[in-house]
Amino acid sequence: MLDDKGFFGPYQYPLWGLWLVLGLFLLALVVAWIVFVLRFSARRLPPSARRAAASAVVDLPSVRLRYLGLIDEVQAASRDGRLGERAVHSRLSLLLRFFVHETAGADTHVMTLADLREADLPRVADAVEQWYPPAFAQQHPGDPDRAAETAREVVRSWS
Repeated sequence: MLDDKGFFGPYQYPLWGLWLVLGLFLLALVVAWIVFVLRFSARRLPPSARRAAASAVVDLPSVRLRYLGLIDEVQAASRDGRLGERAVHSRLSLLLRFFVHETAGADTHVMTLADLREADLPRVADAVEQWYPPAFAQQHPGDPDRAAETAREVVRSWS
């Protein structure tokens, strides 16, 4: 409406528009919650179920052989001086985590040590725990040959 000075007053939005926007926002929240629940509950399979599903399609002997070769490469790089002790322990930790991920389907490559223990992977957790001090602290030197042998033992005994 035009006042006596030629200005329009503020526009009054209809009340139904507010309810429409609020309803659409609540609907979007419900859809987001459903997507969130479905996305993250599907990944929470028990470790035994993930291992069974993964082991059915994985050729364990060939994967084992490949990872033993990768461990040998890390050890050779250490002996040649191309990798320091910290790098050796870090790479062996990653190799072992990827080996378990590839053979058992567990997301070990993104798990903390506590997650590894909780996932019922004691051999992997023990090996990774052994490698943590040399990998992260310079004042804790590690033995690269012993670390490589530990990785080999876990890979060889994996079933």
